[in-house]
Amino acid sequence: MTVRIEKPAINVREELADLRKPTGIAGEAMLRADTPQEQFNLIGAGRRNLIINGDCNISQRGDFTTASSSTDETYYLDRFEQNHNITANKQHITSNQPSALSNTKSWRLTATATTNGFMGTRQTIEDYKLFNGREFTASVWVKTNHPSVRFYLYDGSNTDQGKKTAIADGEWHYLQETFTFDATAGTQFSIEVIILSEAGGNTSITSGDYVEFTGLQVELGKVATPFEHRSYGEELALCQRYYYQVGKESGDYISNIGFPRGGGYLDLVYATVGFPTEMRTTPTVGYGGNFQGVTFSGGYETKTTTGPVLGDNTGKRTGGIRVDFPSDWTAGDEVFIVDNDGTGFISFDAEL
Repeated sequence: MTVRIEKPAINVREELADLRKPTGIAGEAMLRADTPQEQFNLIGAGRRNLIINGDCNISQRGDFTTASSSTDETYYLDRFEQNHNITANKQHITSNQPSALSNTKSWRLTATATTNGFMGTRQTIEDYKLFNGREFTASVWVKTNHPSVRFYLYDGSNTDQGKKTAIADGEWHYLQETFTFDATAGTQFSIEVIILSEAGGNTSITSGDYVEFTGLQVELGKVATPFEHRSYGEELALCQRYYYQVGKESGDYISNIGFPRGGGYLDLVYATVGFPTEMRTTPTVGYGGNFQGVTFSGGYETKTTTGPVLGDNTGKRTGGIRVDFPSDWTAGDEVFIVDNDGTGFISFDAEL
């Protein structure tokens, strides 16, 4: 017996059209990702941004909200180094950031003379050799009144990539650039926002020309994702691997218990400062302002000094210091080092 089954004809083209569901920009990016790692980066699993303090919120070295003179190859804003061969003012801007970003600050450099040269800020990423041959996307918000602001990668050997140009209209503009990093050709991995000529040489800069940035991000993959906001505490801890400062708050205890050296050096107090996180390398010790030594041994006693403060057996986890006071302590005194008037500080610098 033969059974015959009939099925209505279908329009294959119409059926395929029904399967086309809208994916949006994010969905398209996921579908176009070449590897699971790229998809991992797109959904924001783990920490994406290789830049530290890209929102410009952390400034352990001081309050730079008032414009003041900037020195080349100097760190002011955490993790960012100045890079200029002209006279310029630095300023930490705390309002009027891009509407697309929230809870951010920005960093501005302003020329103070009309001259030829370059003026900018950069961040160098640690362990650059780990990223050899990998593809990255860098993004940033920039505001400027100069037509030759560039945003690019520098590898330490005069090789740069990207050089995306900002619009010189005094408004915020979003720049992004994708590149492959070649660690064999260079000695570092730095991202720069800088006034620079197209050929990499000098360009005319007029007094009052400025460049300002915020929301700097560098991430693996071909697609720039929204800026990764981390908590203030997490960002501060990341910064403190490279720089830690204690003091500048009147009455703050800077060290734990210290002791006079003894013998003929009872004016020298040796103490230890504990670091909140292990530093990148053994730091350089710096200081400034006014300190006070306080002891409760055999009665309350204080002595005030401006230093010097020197490093002594400093390591990656603790800072050994010795402080020179103007007169002797009593042998065996337990002495605390205190910020005397809101100016005293001790710094530990392990920047790249």
